[in-house]
Amino acid sequence: MVTASLPAQSQIQNQGATIIFSTLAKQPSADDFVIVRKTSPGNAQAGWWVNNGGGAVLSTEFHDLSPETQGKQALKIDAVGSGRWGEIASYFDTLESHSFVRLNGTYRLTFRAKGLGGDNQVRVSLSRQSKRGNNFFSKDLKLSNKWTNYSYDFTTNESNSDFGSVSLKFYVPGSTVLLDDVSLVQVSNSNTNPTVFRDEVVSALKDLHPGVLRYYDDANTGSTIDNIIAPPFARLRAGSSSRGSTYEDLAIGLHEFLQLCQLIGAEPYYNMPPGMSTTEAKNLIEYLGGSPSTPYGAKRVARGQTAPWTSVFPVIHLELGNEQWNSFTFPGASISDGPTYAKRAKEIFAAARSSSSYQPGKFDLVIGAQAVNTWLTGQELANGDGYDSMAIAPYLFTRFDDASSNEAIFGSMFAQPEMLDSLPSGYVFQQAKAVKEAKRPAKLVVYEVNLHTLSGSADQTSIDNTIPSIGAGLTVVDHMLLMLRDLGVKTQSIWALSGYSNGFRNSSTSKDQTSPLFSIVVDMGGATNLRRPQFLAEQLANQAILPTMLSTKMGGTNPTWHQAKSRNDDIQIDKAHEIQAFAFADGKQRSIIVFNLSRTEMRPITFSGVNAPAGTVAISQLTSKNITDGNETSSRVSITEKPSNSFDSHSAYQLPPFSMTVFKWSSSH
Repeated sequence: MVTASLPAQSQIQNQGATIIFSTLAKQPSADDFVIVRKTSPGNAQAGWWVNNGGGAVLSTEFHDLSPETQGKQALKIDAVGSGRWGEIASYFDTLESHSFVRLNGTYRLTFRAKGLGGDNQVRVSLSRQSKRGNNFFSKDLKLSNKWTNYSYDFTTNESNSDFGSVSLKFYVPGSTVLLDDVSLVQVSNSNTNPTVFRDEVVSALKDLHPGVLRYYDDANTGSTIDNIIAPPFARLRAGSSSRGSTYEDLAIGLHEFLQLCQLIGAEPYYNMPPGMSTTEAKNLIEYLGGSPSTPYGAKRVARGQTAPWTSVFPVIHLELGNEQWNSFTFPGASISDGPTYAKRAKEIFAAARSSSSYQPGKFDLVIGAQAVNTWLTGQELANGDGYDSMAIAPYLFTRFDDASSNEAIFGSMFAQPEMLDSLPSGYVFQQAKAVKEAKRPAKLVVYEVNLHTLSGSADQTSIDNTIPSIGAGLTVVDHMLLMLRDLGVKTQSIWALSGYSNGFRNSSTSKDQTSPLFSIVVDMGGATNLRRPQFLAEQLANQAILPTMLSTKMGGTNPTWHQAKSRNDDIQIDKAHEIQAFAFADGKQRSIIVFNLSRTEMRPITFSGVNAPAGTVAISQLTSKNITDGNETSSRVSITEKPSNSFDSHSAYQLPPFSMTVFKWSSSH
């Protein structure tokens, strides 16, 4: 039993909350762990900016709730009396220099409200706080003394010239009111987008066409399975951190995520809460794979999904926690000791497999490791069991110090994937070897990958020219394809669809800089709707990847370059290959992806063999005029189509420098 607890001491590095227990029946021993659960009283103001005047009071109401709500609380604004007023506001699209969401189309605002006294007045408004003051919706309401549902559809047509936060406000003067279940959504065609996600997000994902879609959210790390599968207004805040006592965000639910995966045709990859119980593990498997007659299968049906999710997807990937080794970034939601985490995962996976709804082959049970730490991987593999896969995040170009020339930057950047993936000394190669040779062999999967350029001595201009460039986009996808070809890593997720920029720690000047990571788009339905080269390169690769990977053999001259040890990530390789090729088949359908990683030279290639491309060949290419070109403010990098009706495999095809070219055709064999 917990008898007392002390809050986190943020001034002491790595000092989390202190938990004081009564006498324990069993004294902790090495590799034991403790899971602490705490349920806090509700806070209806969480997630809102609050303002009030004249002595108005805002509080949480637990008893007088709408009979239709699925929640457990409502917000009470007590502003009865002359000169008293209360206001709550929620903001989005708040970056000063860029807009990520343009309100174009039809939107629906819904909420529940009740008047308790005074004038029973509320004003609700939605506007962009720009210089022009763009007002989308405004309504003055006289509330009933009974709970009432309000719903308003309105159409907007916003220009791309306005910048400023969008605010949704409820202003209550001289009244006491209750508010609950506020929602603002885009009204979509349910035939084309039945999900809760914006049309522009769905469109971007359909264009990207990922084979797997991963969902991780800090707001879910302290959750229960019942909370994860609950409807939105029944879901509780459930973030977890030993450095704070409150969490403002509500996570996306598992049901909503699975609907999105179904719509875009991607396998779901879900990071389960690290503190889940063995009972919850069984319940989750039953929710995903149980018949409607089972308790959690019935909960799934209640959310609108009758057939088991296991009948929708070829496989569902379930990882216990996220970066459990990374207690500095995820305090309170990690088990940083490798053997302890492995033993915990062993218990959870054993429980999952014991469920009558568990189907071998339909679930991929995943433990996570640190990409650069093969020793930790060995510790987890030695102490764990019941896993199917080991997940790593082999990021690239972490430290950026040498920006003296394009060759200094991109020579090292282009060489790094081959150094990590194709040479025995590379840590990704070593990770693949470790999981293959473990007492329980596992598949290697990649839960996150991209550039990770967040430190170094490079100036801001060099960062802006490098990180979102065509060169960077080619590097990331070459890395992913090398891991597929040379190491058999079939499940890979780029990080991430959103997340416009991050901080960059300049070790030379100590100035605050930014790095345009990790989003692979500039925005989706915002001011530009532009996609970064990382997106375009993955989109092009996904168009070419077919179920069976074929081997390719290089003949003739295969140019290389010597990459001397670089100040950027200590990248060094004696012979880095300029031409990398990846071939695929599905019946008579064939495709091949070819990279030319030269920074300056065109390279001719020819094809031979019984299945060589000939006749009608669809050719798509990603390159640009300059290796530093990107799409941050305008579309300078794009996929171009160059089809041929009389392709001759024996004639040299010229590959531009820093390019990715896809050939697709039908074979006669």
